[in-house]
This record gives sequence, C-alpha cells and structure tokens, in this order.
Amino acid sequence: MNKSLMFSSENQKWATREVTFRSIEQQLGRSYNVDPCCEESTAKCKLFITQEDDLFKVDSIREKFNLDRVEMFVNPPYGTMQRKFVEKVITLCEEGNVFADILIPSRTDTQLFHDIILPKANAVYFVKGRITFGDNAYWEWVWEQEYIDGKKNSLYKKIGKMNPAPFPSMVVSVGGRGIFQMSTLELEKEKYNE
Repeated sequence: MNKSLMFSSENQKWATREVTFRSIEQQLGRSYNVDPCCEESTAKCKLFITQEDDLFKVDSIREKFNLDRVEMFVNPPYGTMQRKFVEKVITLCEEGNVFADILIPSRTDTQLFHDIILPKANAVYFVKGRITFGDNAYWEWVWEQEYIDGKKNSLYKKIGKMNPAPFPSMVVSVGGRGIFQMSTLELEKEKYNE
C-alpha cells in the first residue's frame, strides 16, 4: 500500500476509530462531550466542530455549547496545521472547567513538544504500539483498489486487514491544575467490523 495516501501530511483526515476513542476515554476516566477537530461523519461526540465551523473563530468553547464543563477529545489535523490546532486547544483550556486530551504523533524532538506541550500539559501518555486510523469507509475503499497512485496495493481484497500508523502516538492532557505526570496507555486493538 502507498502509505503516503493515508500517512502523510497531504491527507489531513485521520479519523479516530471508535475502539481507540473508547479505550482512551475509559483509561483516562473521561466523559468526552466535545470533538473540536472532525468531520460530521467521523465525530466522536454529540457536540463537535468541523472545518466549516472553524475552531479558530471560537473564543469560548463553554459558551459555544452552553456547557459548565467541557471534556474535549482532540485528534487535530496532522501536518503543518497541527501546531496551530494544538495551540488553539491549549488556549481554549485556559478557561475554567475546560479540559482536553489531544491525540498526536509522539514526536518528542520537536519545538511543538518542548515549547508548547511540556509547559502547558498536565500529562503526557505514550501509546504502547501503533494506532490504526481511518474509518471503515476508508478501509473498504483501500481493499477495493488493486492499485493506489499507480502502485500495487498490498491490501487489495484483504478485507479486514488494516495497517497501523507508521509512527508512535501520544495523548497530551491539558486544562486544570495538577502535578505533571507521564505514563503509558495500552489501547484495545482495533479490528474491522462490517
């Protein structure tokens, strides 16, 4: 499979699979009520913000949704816009009772990690193993393609086989106060369900 199709910054739509979402929510003891970085079809929460809604026009996430407490699950676009989204979410979490868990690649050698995440995070959870992204519609499309970008697709007709991301992931928790912690998350393995 041509990984550039799904695993590059050219494709900004890394849908979080349901099992991954629920596993993070359960292990961190959250009750997520807002998904600020999604498409309507991939939203993990009843309340969400799409690209068309424009997260960058939101000054108060609590006011936008009329909530006393916000627990956001954030899977921001990957690539060049990631830093901008992470900074915006951190800014939104400066309001009281707004918390976020941000799922991003574990790139601890970047300025984003050292200059933005570490000074503001309450916790960093490194995901053990690799996460599989992409909704069922994406994978069903992959299995039907004999060739992708002119190259033989190794997953052609291999229904149920999904490739994980070629990089490790981490969940960064922001909002509120507390003692900084660093730990590991072992997420439930994602499988394709028709």
